[in-house]
Amino acid sequence: MQRETEKRVREMQSRARLIGGSEKNFSPPPEPVYFSSERKNPAPQNPLSDLLSGMDSEKLVILALLWILWNEKADPKLLLALLYLLL
Repeated sequence: MQRETEKRVREMQSRARLIGGSEKNFSPPPEPVYFSSERKNPAPQNPLSDLLSGMDSEKLVILALLWILWNEKADPKLLLALLYLLL
């Protein structure tokens, strides 16, 4: 988005030079100012760790068992019963 804005500024400046004639009156756009709350590249967050941080150990064991059984193509009724236990 910032690159697109800089590109538009340059286009407008080039149009203004054609109309006005002089390059001395124009300067490049100022560098953006980043405040402490803004980051150029925000750190990636792991939604799985956020989800699992609020669970107790019993629910984590049931989730692990559910994952293993699902990968092994277990009976859907068994999987639904384990999901019910997570509620």
